[in-house]
Amino acid sequence: MITEGYTRSAGIRKITPAMVAARTTAEALPLQAVEMSDLYRYLRQGRSILGLTCQQTELLCYLIAFTQPADWSGEDDVLPVSTASNLDIQQRFDLGRTRVKTLLRELAEAGWLLYRDSPNGQRYRRSGPFAPRGQQAYGFDLSPLARRFDDVERAAQTALWRQQEGRRLHREVTMIARTIYALFQTADEAGLTVKDRQQILARTSALVGQRGTDRDPQWLDPICEELRQIHDQLERDISYLQEVEHHPEETKASSLLTVESDPMGSPERPQYTNTNPSTLAKATVRADGFAENCIEATRSRPSSSSRVAEHQAPPPSAADPLRGFRAKPTFVLHIAPIFRQYCSSDRPAETQIIQAALYACEQLGISRHAWAQGQAVFGDYPNAVVIAAIAARTDAGEVRSPGGLLRAMISRYLSGQLALDRTLYGLAEKLKNGPTVVQ
Repeated sequence: MITEGYTRSAGIRKITPAMVAARTTAEALPLQAVEMSDLYRYLRQGRSILGLTCQQTELLCYLIAFTQPADWSGEDDVLPVSTASNLDIQQRFDLGRTRVKTLLRELAEAGWLLYRDSPNGQRYRRSGPFAPRGQQAYGFDLSPLARRFDDVERAAQTALWRQQEGRRLHREVTMIARTIYALFQTADEAGLTVKDRQQILARTSALVGQRGTDRDPQWLDPICEELRQIHDQLERDISYLQEVEHHPEETKASSLLTVESDPMGSPERPQYTNTNPSTLAKATVRADGFAENCIEATRSRPSSSSRVAEHQAPPPSAADPLRGFRAKPTFVLHIAPIFRQYCSSDRPAETQIIQAALYACEQLGISRHAWAQGQAVFGDYPNAVVIAAIAARTDAGEVRSPGGLLRAMISRYLSGQLALDRTLYGLAEKLKNGPTVVQ
């Protein structure tokens, strides 16, 4: 009795159901013209989004190198076919034969390449005057990369956004934590006692430690959100304690009002309407030194003019601290090179100068309390110019205590005796004499 059956012949490639499904899906998509350089860049940038390992990505880039730019023209009769042999791949990546076959099968099942086997099982390319280049090539058909190019580009853009957002959130965790510590310092200088101080500090430190070195936005975003809530609540508590200290009787009377009789709260109490919870960009301080908000700026945005207490308003004769001197941001960078490391360009905006001034105070030894007083009295940008002038004189060896000089300038301004324009004109003259005079 003769039985009929099928026996797999040697040399015939095994085709899995995943390969068949991947081929059907890929061939249903239209070809499009792409650049080889874009493929290299997008594959490496978006490999994690595409589900490719580093080894698989480099193998695809190696196979692309066996093609020509004309193969990626998007024409139906021209296909990008790589003729790289398994031995070439083994020697290039220092892998064994079995591992190379496994990698190629995984790429084929994922739909990143198609097998085009020749009748004799060899990989080669033949070209003739009447034979299109793609139709006479056998090996690895990389046309799925051209068909799925939109997905590859979108994955690269997503990966780049995640990388940038992760870095921003990683920095923002540090900035918010420093702001929380600064608020406690402000409360200590004002003699205020914050409830649950140790618990808040412990939780802040735990969140910073939980951040670690990770740059994943999905991991960092909840940490930043909790730190923002801690910061907002702490700021409200300090402002309330401040109000109680300055107006104890009015605050006590307003706290006895019911919701029905006083639904909007006491008119003497500040209204806490946070219109931009994700931005930490204000530092409004009373001129006597008690901080209402002491928040380091984490994003550049225009700062509103600082408020000054009624009993310490600047004199009308000295409304402009600069007295008409046009201190542009580029001029500030020239007289105070210490600001350059905190600015992203040589032509920064005023908001970047304001933020750089806050960071420069730490290097100059100017306390946050003195900086807050200067911002309340001079204003946001003029205060940054004042700090730049102090930094220039400090570098020249003319100042021993930058913080003391800042407080002295505040007192002179309030009494109408500050001539800041003369100082700035003098620094400008030194710049004309040579770049090494003011460093």
